[in-house]
Amino acid sequence: MPPSPATRQRLVTLAGFVFVGASLYFLCLSMARGIRESGGIGNLLNLNLGLFLLSFAVLQIHLITCGWSWRSVARLTGGRLGFWKSYSIHFLAQVGKYIPGKVWAAIGKYALSCDSGMTKTQTGHALILETVFIVFGCLLTAMPLVPSAARAAGMNGMGAVGLAVLLGLVTISAAHPAVFGFFLGIASRLTGKKMDFQRTAFPRVLQIIPVYLVVFVTLGIGFWLLALSFGLRIPVFPGVFLYPTAMGISYLVVFAPGGLGVRELVLVWLIRMVAPGAEPGMAELVALAGRLWVTIGEVMAFMISLSLYGTSTGNIIRMFSRRGTT
Repeated sequence: MPPSPATRQRLVTLAGFVFVGASLYFLCLSMARGIRESGGIGNLLNLNLGLFLLSFAVLQIHLITCGWSWRSVARLTGGRLGFWKSYSIHFLAQVGKYIPGKVWAAIGKYALSCDSGMTKTQTGHALILETVFIVFGCLLTAMPLVPSAARAAGMNGMGAVGLAVLLGLVTISAAHPAVFGFFLGIASRLTGKKMDFQRTAFPRVLQIIPVYLVVFVTLGIGFWLLALSFGLRIPVFPGVFLYPTAMGISYLVVFAPGGLGVRELVLVWLIRMVAPGAEPGMAELVALAGRLWVTIGEVMAFMISLSLYGTSTGNIIRMFSRRGTT
């Protein structure tokens, strides 16, 4: 007898916490070994405060573009959200990504967007388009790293590039109204429920791609500056693509809440690939610092969003709960 959905969810949650714990243990162990090899933590911690503050300023630009991206996708499906409303919806919902399963952030965004005047059809379509754009944007920003990463993994570089291009084309094709409608029709027949979506001309859909490129590139520039502030010399190209690539891979691993562990492990591997002469332990230190750097930025954005959205925390939690049970 197969396990019930509740049991499967508990198993996924357990697997997520075990994976995160094992990953962070490995990273801390590796960093401790690097500290010993480098002669002490003082040889690794040489923070350039000016570069660090600059990296945090660029991170704020990235966070603003995240709100812009949700506004752009919402408008594509017919929603009429203002910029700051979109910003607050995005970051109030972001806390859900730290719950295993990758669904709570979407549930939160769905609840808050519907509460802000978007229809269920508009919001549901926007969430699917957002996922398509995130995956496609990550594939685009990862492209400069694909040949080197493939060779490091023992694969054919050009073959890996071809596969990445094919995956990108397949991903973006899912946003085409004809393809989207085809799969929605299959889902309707399987569930016995009529499903609809906001039909949008495909050229208009493609116009959103530059928005997501700005989202990922600003994140990458911010992290590159963060790495420099710790004394890790990474070339600007492909250095600005490291963090978006690691984030994209962690986004696809559904059992790791917020990509914890996955993003850091991938990032360490990528840093060692592009900066093989880095001090022992430096890659791990910067990867962990990157997680803290982003988390602080998102917490600040969340606090700002609480006041921007204009309702109490209790009301927001109740909205999440109602949507999560429907």
